[in-house]
Amino acid sequence: MRGVMLFAWSLLVLATGAFMFALYTRQAALKQEETLPVLGTVDMPFAFTNQAGKTITQDAFRGKVWVAYFFFTTCPSICPAMNRNAMDVQREFANNPDVLMAGFTVDPENDTVDALRKWAKRHEAQAGKWHFLTGDRETLYKLSRQTFRLAAEPGDETHPIVHSDKLVLIDRQGRIRGYYSGVNPDQVQVLLQDIYRVLEE
Repeated sequence: MRGVMLFAWSLLVLATGAFMFALYTRQAALKQEETLPVLGTVDMPFAFTNQAGKTITQDAFRGKVWVAYFFFTTCPSICPAMNRNAMDVQREFANNPDVLMAGFTVDPENDTVDALRKWAKRHEAQAGKWHFLTGDRETLYKLSRQTFRLAAEPGDETHPIVHSDKLVLIDRQGRIRGYYSGVNPDQVQVLLQDIYRVLEE
């Protein structure tokens, strides 16, 4: 009888051990699945002027999680929707100093500091959190094309400037972790969840 009990206890211990090992393996696999890919690096130095007339360099975003995109204030198509949806990002992380936002204009000749100041007020941009940036056209376009891998081209009378609708998620190490359609509210919700995931890394 004692031998049967010992055998039963041994089976229970083995079964428990096997269950715990399977659970640990599953959790590790899930954690690995949840890690966002690294799609590039924001390593190009830049210095632009924001809506307050302050010079903002890449150092302002060092150690922060941030969302970048390209737009222009007189855009007749996707920009109004992009900026409205970007407001959701600001609202979600309004009290988190580790999350910043940057909208880079692709029309710096018209998007002066004064124009960006009005645009920022219209979108209730939080000072120090959401920067609307202008500067040298060549540098802005180079940043869009080469660093963020987003289109930025002269257009036609209907669309004077062609640019991407993507919101780009960048982590604390300056690595690009995701692209999201700024005109799709569902994609913006995915972005919000991914920001939380990157913050926890």
